[in-house]
Amino acid sequence: MQRGRVANIDVLRALAAVLVLGIHAYALGGRVAPIKAVYWYDVPLIAMASGVWLFFVISGYVISRPFVDRLLSSAPLPALGPYALRRSLRIYPLYWIALTAFIVIEGTTGTRPWQLVVHYALLNNLVPGREEALLAPAWTLTLEVLFYAAIPVLAVAVRRACRSGLSAERLAAIVVASWIASIAFAALADLPGDGRTGIWLRFLFPGMWQAFCPGILLAIAPHLGPGRWRRRLVELPASRAAGIVAVASLAAAALLSSIAPLRFGIVPYQLLSDASRPLFAIGYGLIVAAALRARSWSEGRRWVLELGLASYGVYLIHPVIEAFMLAHGLRPIDSESIPAYLVNLVCLLGLTVPLALASWHWLERPAVALARRAAGTAR
Repeated sequence: MQRGRVANIDVLRALAAVLVLGIHAYALGGRVAPIKAVYWYDVPLIAMASGVWLFFVISGYVISRPFVDRLLSSAPLPALGPYALRRSLRIYPLYWIALTAFIVIEGTTGTRPWQLVVHYALLNNLVPGREEALLAPAWTLTLEVLFYAAIPVLAVAVRRACRSGLSAERLAAIVVASWIASIAFAALADLPGDGRTGIWLRFLFPGMWQAFCPGILLAIAPHLGPGRWRRRLVELPASRAAGIVAVASLAAAALLSSIAPLRFGIVPYQLLSDASRPLFAIGYGLIVAAALRARSWSEGRRWVLELGLASYGVYLIHPVIEAFMLAHGLRPIDSESIPAYLVNLVCLLGLTVPLALASWHWLERPAVALARRAAGTAR
C-alpha cells in the first residue's frame, strides 16, 4: 500500500494514460486515428484506445469497494456529502482548466452557450453529437461522473431490496446480470440504421456500464465463501491460465475493434465492434486482478508511481498540448511512418509528463487534501 493506495493500481493507471496518449499521437503525423485499420500496424495502435477500458475497470474496483464492503458487512454506507466532495474535487478542477485552455486554442465554433454548460458539468455524452466535441477525451469522464453518481444510489437500492440480508454470492450474481443487460443494451442500440443514433446510444452509460463490472466483481471477490463463485472470481483469476485468457481476450478484442468490415454497413460493423467490449473488460479485469495479488511492480522505480499519480493529468493535458501543436504547425515529423510516429510519441510524452506531474503536486494533490479535510470536518 502507498498511503491507502494499491501501488500496482497506480502502475496500471500510468499504463492506461500512456496508451491513450499513444493513440492520439497519431495526429501529429498528419493522420488522425482511423476507425478501421488501413495499415497492418494500425491494429496495435488503434488498440491503444482501449486504455480507457483499463481506467473503467480500475474505477469499478476503487469506487465500488467501500460500498461493497459496507453492504456485505451491514455497516452504514459511506456518507454521501463527503463522498461527492472528494469525487468532485478530484475530477473537476483540472478538467475545467484543460477544457478552458482547449477552447482558447480551438474556439467554440458550432457550440451553443447552453452546450458549454453541459460540457463544463461533464454531462456532454447525454447530448447527441456532443460526446467528443471540444475536448474529445471528456466523453470518458462523463461516464466516470455518472458511475460515481450511480454507485451510492445502487448501493442504497440493493440494501433496501435485500433487507433480510445480502450475501457476496447474491451481489455477484446481480452484477453479472447487470453486465449481461449492458451488453444487450449496446447491441440493441446499434440497430438504428442511420448509424448516428446508434453510436450515441451505445456510448450512453447503460451501454458502457459493462466496462465497470469486472472491477465491481473484484471488489466483491474477497467476501466470497467456498463454492462456484469463489472458483470463478478468486481461484480462476489466480491460475496460470488467467494470463493466457487475458492476452487472448485483449488480442481478439483488438482485432475485432480495428478490422471489423465496414463494407457490410455501419450496423454490422458496430455489432462486431461491440463484441470487443466484453473481451476488453475481461482481459483488463484479469490484469487488475493480477495487480491486486502481485508484489509491488514499482519497487525501486519511484518514477512509475509518480506517473501513475499524474495519470489524470497525462490524460487531460496531452490533447491540449497536441491541439496547440497542430494549430501552430508544430508537428515534429509530418509523416505516417512508424519511425515518425515514434518520434512524435516521444515528443508528446516529453511535453505532457512534466506538466502532468506539476498538476498533480500543485493542483490535484492539494485538492484531494482539501476534500479529505472538509470530509473529516463534516463527519
